[in-house]
Amino acid sequence: MREEIRRRILEASKAIPTGYLSDTVIKETIRCVLFGILKEQGLIPVPAFRNPRYPEGAVDIVGVTIGQEKLPAIEMAFCSNPVIELEDVKKLDRVPCEKKMIITFSRDRKKVDMTRFFLKPGIDHIHVHEETVKKA
Repeated sequence: MREEIRRRILEASKAIPTGYLSDTVIKETIRCVLFGILKEQGLIPVPAFRNPRYPEGAVDIVGVTIGQEKLPAIEMAFCSNPVIELEDVKKLDRVPCEKKMIITFSRDRKKVDMTRFFLKPGIDHIHVHEETVKKA
């Protein structure tokens, strides 16, 4: 699944004209791609999910199922940023699910590698490499 997510993000990013690419555009493109992937997997995508028990900010998107008891269960949670941020790790840590992922997209791979120490067990990581995004 990791490679499928990565491939589809790269495909979507390449389709955007170079002059329009910015960190915000890439982050929102990732959210859109994840929305589609979650729907295809039979999950209900919920963008900007925040655990109501905690005041911290929202994760980018979660995938939810509705069980027999009609209570939603979170199956997957995602955050994305140019590099791994401690705030994202904390937000994901508070989402009650087993599949958690941070997606990074900085063109500076060294910066991403330097921030990997923030990762905790149970949080997966995908980096969208710079050479795969259109250059000016």
